[in-house]
Amino acid sequence: MKLITLNTWGGKIYQPLLEFLSKNKDVDIFCFQEIFHNLDEKTSTADLVVANDACKKLFNGIKEVLGDHKGYFCPIHGPSYGLAVFVKKNIKVAEVGDALLYKNDNFDPNDDWSDHDRKLQWLKIHSDKDIVIMNIHGHWTGKDKKDNPARLHQSKEIVNLLEKFSGLPRILCGDFNLMPDTESIKMLEKGMINLVTKSGITSTRTSFYSKSEKFADYMFTSPEVEVIDFKILPDEVSDHTPIFLEFK
Repeated sequence: MKLITLNTWGGKIYQPLLEFLSKNKDVDIFCFQEIFHNLDEKTSTADLVVANDACKKLFNGIKEVLGDHKGYFCPIHGPSYGLAVFVKKNIKVAEVGDALLYKNDNFDPNDDWSDHDRKLQWLKIHSDKDIVIMNIHGHWTGKDKKDNPARLHQSKEIVNLLEKFSGLPRILCGDFNLMPDTESIKMLEKGMINLVTKSGITSTRTSFYSKSEKFADYMFTSPEVEVIDFKILPDEVSDHTPIFLEFK
């Protein structure tokens, strides 16, 4: 089975992104971050501020390209911005859920739109066996990718969810907005394999990203997952690199 995780950058590089997805239609599972779904003239001002210059109907655009997949949207801010997982229709999805990792009741998109709520989206799929796929877009301060109370709490909540599915093969992936030497990442490495650091990868960002901290995206697998292939893909369709996993 094959999986790709990608922060889409809100579809700012829209056409190349769709071409990339079309080229990789054989991939069984896609985990996306920064997805917009059905933003229109009725959308609230706050949602439009978050969307900015992104593709406001990105989910539907991806859905058209990945016709053999079913899309599962997880709203985070309002009804239109969040996470999405696309799974091939011949794969049984037994359960779908999400977990709140960070809550900001005072969120003001006109002040700092980065400080919105954060969730983890999960799906239990069944192929030869049950597998749990977890998709995350972690807390971002707009500054650095170091530990802070919100990020440490976020990792604790992720660990709790991982333990809930203990005994099942688990794959945790997405944009964590964390450097590899943080305690927040080390917490996740207890019982899970960090494929990014294990593979010696030095950056998960493309040339569209100019800041010095080149880490953000990770892929973790539980020991029950047999990794066949793992790599960063060279396609520049976002300011994040696509990350590819083949497993069984």
